[in-house]
Amino acid sequence: MKKRMVIAFFATSLTAGASFAADWPLMGPQLYPSAPRMAVEWTGIYFGVNAGYGWAQGSSNTVFGGGAANTTLLIPAGATTPFGLGATELGGTSLLGSSSPRGGIAGGQVGFNWQAGMVVFGAEFDAQWSGQSNAVSLICTPPIPGCTATEAVKIRSLTTGRARIGLAFDWLMPYVTAGGVLVNARDDLTVNVGGASANFQPLSNTTLGWTAGAGVDVALSSNWSARFEYLHIRANGITSSVLIPGFLGNGTASETASYRDNIVRVGLNYRIGPRGGPGVLETRVLPGSAYALNYDFLPSVAAIPSDKAKSVTRSHDGTAVAQQPPEQAPAMSSDKAKSVTRPQDGSVVAEQAPQVAPQPSQAAQQAPQQAAPIASEPKTSKRSAKNFLEIGDVDDLDALSAQPEPPKLPSKKRREKEEDESQRLKRIMAICAGC
Repeated sequence: MKKRMVIAFFATSLTAGASFAADWPLMGPQLYPSAPRMAVEWTGIYFGVNAGYGWAQGSSNTVFGGGAANTTLLIPAGATTPFGLGATELGGTSLLGSSSPRGGIAGGQVGFNWQAGMVVFGAEFDAQWSGQSNAVSLICTPPIPGCTATEAVKIRSLTTGRARIGLAFDWLMPYVTAGGVLVNARDDLTVNVGGASANFQPLSNTTLGWTAGAGVDVALSSNWSARFEYLHIRANGITSSVLIPGFLGNGTASETASYRDNIVRVGLNYRIGPRGGPGVLETRVLPGSAYALNYDFLPSVAAIPSDKAKSVTRSHDGTAVAQQPPEQAPAMSSDKAKSVTRPQDGSVVAEQAPQVAPQPSQAAQQAPQQAAPIASEPKTSKRSAKNFLEIGDVDDLDALSAQPEPPKLPSKKRREKEEDESQRLKRIMAICAGC
């Protein structure tokens, strides 16, 4: 018994669900593509810091010479000791050296960019502290017995002013750059000659050179960017001169030096200017998600007056046809109600009672009363089912007695509807009878 009831409930649920789903409009989820992402904007003033490493090649030539003749000290012109014969005589001696200063660099930069399409024009000024240094040993030329020297070369600072031009690929901007550079170098010289050793004053000076290189800027967010850059620097003709220490003689030491430097550095910049795209780290700001799902499958609900409501019938092809509410028929007596017959196969068929047209006089009297809605109280059935096969009969009788008089349909559509209902009931009862 329980098994039959479960199968019957499952079968009726499927048919009821199918008929209910047919009443809803079918509309799948709609995909709306997101708005295009805003490209990174490079225009604006920026400033930042950098750090890196440099390696250079340096060459120097230091020449010792005496001054004018000193008759008091008996020093001839060009000599550094009396009569030019002292043990520490350095007149006409030179020191040739080659160095390789290496070390870290750090500094800051400030610049300006102006973007026109993909091309970015800019200018930048930067100042670097440099820790590049190298100590080398030198030999006196021409050779003097016991004459040696050492020098400690240091590149102390680099200051560049450069033009830049790059191509912007959204958050990535490779560029080339070139301009001028100021190089400040220092040489600490120590000379050993004739058994004496002396530390000279530092030979230091700044000279103008040129620089060129390339790099790439990466936008981290709308205003922050990172940088990797390489520069080649050339500075020639750094000259300086100091006096020879007195116990070595009388005269000067003059040096001329040249440097070729290579530096690589990374930097971090902050730009002040129009807000651009999010770069590679900042969260994208979009009006919605990448794809917005619109499940617009619920029908719109609108209040419909009861006196203007239209009945909707569904034809065989599934299309809904709206009909005006028919004129309400006068109440019939109980002997003219619908009759229910049971054929031999056990299915329940409801027969439509013939419609009784009212007389003209009665129709005229009932016309004013048709404007008011007629409320019919549903009648509950007191008949109980004796077995499982009579469950459908009781439900059908209850439905027939509880529902108000349906609108009059055309004869062809009424027959089709009755046949569909009969076939549905037959299938249900066939399923239940085979359990």
